[in-house]
Amino acid sequence: MSSEADRTRGEELLRFLAPEAAESWGTVFLGEPHSKSRPRFSKDGHAYKDPADADAEQATKWKLRRWFRRPMLTGNVALGCVFFRSSMQLIDTDNLIKHVCDAGNGILWVDDSQVTAKFGAIELDPFLPRTVIVVAPHISTMLRGTDYVRVCEGCGETFQPSRTVQKNCSRDCATAARRFKAGRS
Repeated sequence: MSSEADRTRGEELLRFLAPEAAESWGTVFLGEPHSKSRPRFSKDGHAYKDPADADAEQATKWKLRRWFRRPMLTGNVALGCVFFRSSMQLIDTDNLIKHVCDAGNGILWVDDSQVTAKFGAIELDPFLPRTVIVVAPHISTMLRGTDYVRVCEGCGETFQPSRTVQKNCSRDCATAARRFKAGRS
């Protein structure tokens, strides 16, 4: 398959995932796509990364840094991936996407929880295994990253909540808001 066909496929994905995006980015990584394996546990019950996963994630991070030099996306993100595998081996698409999501942390986005739209497909290409990756800002009612701001009930300033139920930017503002509400009652 030609690089032009990969580009066309990436553009089609973005039109589907983020039709409103003014900017988008994409690339193709040559080589067999890596699948994230299940967590491993030591004899004493502690979880650890499989060394092969850690090495593959670092290699993907290096490739991402090389191709995506722009500032990382800070709000909602749309991610599309097409994984061209060299064999018919059964691999879960979500494990392939998880590998890309984890490798993109701190490079493409602050945290992969910002990915509010994603698509993955696995195709067979025994002669040229590769991964097509496209990303774009995504408009969604599920706000994440720096898109997720609220107005503090205490001081009226905007802030990024660390929890979905957080209504104030600080403990002092929460106390002030409670006092204000008690005084009105």
